[in-house]
Amino acid sequence: MPEGEYRPINRSVLPAKKDVLDFTYEGDILGALPALKEVAPQIDVMPSLGRPSPLLVRIHLQGTTLENALRAIGEQGGDVADVVWSTTRHQGGNQAFVRFRTSNTESQPSTNQRVAE
Repeated sequence: MPEGEYRPINRSVLPAKKDVLDFTYEGDILGALPALKEVAPQIDVMPSLGRPSPLLVRIHLQGTTLENALRAIGEQGGDVADVVWSTTRHQGGNQAFVRFRTSNTESQPSTNQRVAE
């Protein structure tokens, strides 16, 4: 009498890796994170910071990780925007947002002015 588990040889027994995803997006950088959330629901997309500036991004990734997808979006931000990702658990974990950089011609408040606001 045969013993053990039987399974069809033509079907994979390995579960699909949940940390690997495919991500394709073309459009404004502000729409990239909500689009990524559709394939990686574990991220929490937060509102952007700074003055938004239109910025076209094109992403086509196969079999990548969430971190690499976020990095690819951020790399296309160039000198205009950064993608910020926090994995700190006490703040909810997996929070991501776009932070637009201020231009060098704009005056930035000093540390004292920020505290006073």
